[in-house]
Amino acid sequence: MSAMRLRIAYTKVEDAKFIAHLDLTRVFERAIRRAGIKMSYTEGFNPRPKISFGFALAVGTEGEREYVDVDLEHELELGDVLGRIQEQLPSGIRLLQGSVLTSGAKPLMAVLNAASYRIRVAMALPIQENRLQEAITAWLAREHVTYSRYSKKGPTDKDIRPWVKSLEGKVQGDEVIFELDVEMGNAGSVRPEEVLASLRELENLPLDLDSLHIKRTGVHVSYQGKKSSPFEMAE
Repeated sequence: MSAMRLRIAYTKVEDAKFIAHLDLTRVFERAIRRAGIKMSYTEGFNPRPKISFGFALAVGTEGEREYVDVDLEHELELGDVLGRIQEQLPSGIRLLQGSVLTSGAKPLMAVLNAASYRIRVAMALPIQENRLQEAITAWLAREHVTYSRYSKKGPTDKDIRPWVKSLEGKVQGDEVIFELDVEMGNAGSVRPEEVLASLRELENLPLDLDSLHIKRTGVHVSYQGKKSSPFEMAE
C-alpha cells in the first residue's frame, strides 16, 4: 500500500521538449531516487514504481502544464518533497504545483479528456486577417474532415473533425497564431499538425507547415463546456 499519493503539475519546455515519453518516466524516477525519496512499487515478478502520466506529448512539442501521479512509500511534507525533486530535474522541467491525493482519487487517464494548444506557423504567402477568418469559419462548418494517417500498415483515413472543439487564429507579423482546443480519450484524438494540414489543403490557406511551433498550454477535465484542473478531481 502507498502511504502518500501525489499529483504534480510541471512544465516540459525548452530542451526538455525533446525528451520522449518513456524517457520522461525514467527522468522522474531517477530524480525522485536521487532526492532520497522512496517510491511505492507494484507487486509481482517485475515490480515497477507507481508513477503515471497524463496523455503523452509528441517529441518536440512543449507543455506548459502537464501532470504526473506518484505514489510514495512514506508520508512526507509536500513542499519538501517538491523542492527535493525539483533540484534533481533537468532544465525545462519545472514543478508548478502539487497536491496529496485521497485513496479514492481517480487516475489522470481516467479524468483528463481535453487539451489546449497554441501553434505558431509562418505564412508561405501573405494572408490577410479576413481571409484567415473566412478559412477557419469554413473549416469549422464542415461536418467531416478526413485525414490520412500513415503507419507500417499503410494509410488509414480518419475523420478528425469531431475531435476539434474550437479553433481560433490571428495574423501576427509574418506568422499565424492558432489557439486549438481538442477532445482526448482512449479512442484517440487529433494532432495539431493534422488540423493545420487539412486547413491548408481544404481552405487553400498558404501555411508553411515546416515552420510549425506547437505548445500544449494545458490538459483539462472538460464537462459541459467547462474546463477544470485535475487537481479539482483529487478527492
